[in-house]
Amino acid sequence: VTVVVPHSKGLVAAAQRGWTPISANFLQPQWAATHWPMYQQGCALAGRTAQPSDWRVCKSIFVADDEATARRYAKSADGPYGFYFWNLLTKRKSSTGNVDIFKHDLALPEAAVTVEYMLEHLVIAGTPASVAEQILALRETVGDFGTLLYCGHDWADAKLARRSMELMAEKVMPEVNRAIGTPQ
Repeated sequence: VTVVVPHSKGLVAAAQRGWTPISANFLQPQWAATHWPMYQQGCALAGRTAQPSDWRVCKSIFVADDEATARRYAKSADGPYGFYFWNLLTKRKSSTGNVDIFKHDLALPEAAVTVEYMLEHLVIAGTPASVAEQILALRETVGDFGTLLYCGHDWADAKLARRSMELMAEKVMPEVNRAIGTPQ
């Protein structure tokens, strides 16, 4: 089950039914971190022990051979990630009028939550070394989880999008796995 709100009571019910969580890619890490205790609570109510390996965390990720390409492709409001977050922000504003799930600080004014803000705070992008560092920082905030899901976005440039996945598989994940002690 995909979890999109902090402190999700729905996640407790889902865990009781044996469903495993996926924390949505558009949540700030501190809000995703609230999912684990809720999952544990639901598992406990069902008489099971929650396993971190069952928790999946989704993130918008783009890996490039250089920082300039990563920023241009994944952090530009005019790029494919920008379009995705513009669409998400527009729909959220029109349906609920509330964009708190996108904020890193609830005191942040609604007007500050722009596409540029979302790209800067919700997209992991950079060189393989930089992306590995950002994923490890995510794990520091969120906690231990089993699977990192690489969120798919439109391929405005198929060659760059394919290269990103290659770098993720061949460079980033081996480095992350080494750092967290997961066998290759």
